[in-house]
Amino acid sequence: MESEAREPSGVSRGQNAVHVMPWDWSAAEPVLTTLLERVDSARAEPQLLIVTPDAENAARAAAAVVRLAGNRDVRVVAATASPRAGRLLRQFPAQVITGAPAELVSLLQGSALKPESVRGVVFAWLDGILGTPDAQPLETLLGELPKEGARVVLATEVTPELEALIERYARRARRVEESAPAADVLPLGAEYVTVSEASRLVTLRRLLDALDLPRAVLYARSAALREQAEAVARALGYPADAIRAARASGDAPMDSPDPLVLVELPGSREELRRLAGGTSRRIYALALPSQLGSLRSLLGGGSVTPVTLLDAAERARGRDAALRASLREVLSSGDVRREVLALEPLLSEYDAIEVAAAALHLLEQQRPARPAASTSAQPMQRLFLNLGEKDGVRAQEIVNAVTTEAGIPGSQVGKVEVRDTHSLVEVAASVAALVADKLTGSLVRGRRVQARVDAPRDVRDARDGRPVRSGPPRGDRERGGPRGERPERSGPPRGDRPVRSGPPRGAPRGDRPDRGARSFDKPPRKFDRSGAAGRPSRPRRDDA
Repeated sequence: MESEAREPSGVSRGQNAVHVMPWDWSAAEPVLTTLLERVDSARAEPQLLIVTPDAENAARAAAAVVRLAGNRDVRVVAATASPRAGRLLRQFPAQVITGAPAELVSLLQGSALKPESVRGVVFAWLDGILGTPDAQPLETLLGELPKEGARVVLATEVTPELEALIERYARRARRVEESAPAADVLPLGAEYVTVSEASRLVTLRRLLDALDLPRAVLYARSAALREQAEAVARALGYPADAIRAARASGDAPMDSPDPLVLVELPGSREELRRLAGGTSRRIYALALPSQLGSLRSLLGGGSVTPVTLLDAAERARGRDAALRASLREVLSSGDVRREVLALEPLLSEYDAIEVAAAALHLLEQQRPARPAASTSAQPMQRLFLNLGEKDGVRAQEIVNAVTTEAGIPGSQVGKVEVRDTHSLVEVAASVAALVADKLTGSLVRGRRVQARVDAPRDVRDARDGRPVRSGPPRGDRERGGPRGERPERSGPPRGDRPVRSGPPRGAPRGDRPDRGARSFDKPPRKFDRSGAAGRPSRPRRDDA
């Protein structure tokens, strides 16, 4: 890896740089530390931007900056929601701002973020932004930021698309990346479990339960996480010399056969090789879903296989046992002779177990999905949102926006319908107005959200001053009712009606009375030239 004597992170003053590293904020701490040293705490204006793929990573970046700043008077704002971040920046200016491209562009458009004061920009794992809907706001953001500031790019790998963007907006950027492994160096292999930041320690406990390791070395870069990992091992009953925490290769003997558990990923391939000490050592990694590509790169192209934790396997085996018990009950007490005759011709082509497996597969496909359990007993209210499939929005993104912007738990969110040009989402009726107010003005997929309570039509008509429809519901009206349920006819029964006088319906025309006889003995009406009966004709214009 290249380095520089003045700044070990590889970031030179006023120079662009590209760092290829795992998607891990702990690995990015040296770069952030160097950039934070340039922030002038006496100037109450934005000086450092950290552009992240989403709101979750913006919050992680802000937490890393707060930890690295220590006792320095450096304020940081995580722009996870642009309305809240804009209000805070107007009242309390901050030196460091983190956020996704769409949120930062919204702050620029609202004048809450002044681009001329920015002296450094970090694009945290830029390859995770390209190819997403945030790529367009990213281009807008890059065009607004000053060109004289340092632009630092973090990426898990350098793709042709990333190279083109670097050439346009960070020309002559210095590369800080590992060289390819030597041909005589064998790749490492590892097993992994996907985690989130909040579930890392819980997953470590489940992994130790599933593997039942007598001894192991736990690796974590940060001292706080190492102490927490050791506390998990002690709570499970491991002695101090059985499960040890390590940060550097000196803490883990090169010739130690103990398995290596990566609670955090190392910052480089060389560091991982020093920790592993050889290709025969078992390696287990706790990795975020976004870090799987980095894990493969750190291993040098070795095998990466998932670990099935014990409780998940036990649940699967429990379902299979219940299925076999149901089949035994049918075979012992049921009459399956008709089914046997239907399947017998297949036995000349397939084995009996294959036929049974195919029948079970069809059963699982045709079995109706279990209805989702209601998350709340309280009444729900539907909201209308101006985002739909044409905007590329997904139901999970709407749920995240509702819970984040309004600050309500997911248990108060019900069914979400994403339609062509709009979406409908159910929330608890007690917070419907609050959610609509908080969502309006926020950004989802780079579009401004407009939300309102989707009231029934009668309520909307009364609110807008329109006449309210009266009468039974549409389905209960006489003409609109269900087919076959016609309303009863009024009047006497068909058999009691008076008999129509006159000749029969099929009588010849000559036997019918003359049309003039139908005038009830009144003289025939006279028609003048204008066509009006019994009225004097108006003089024509040419007669006047």
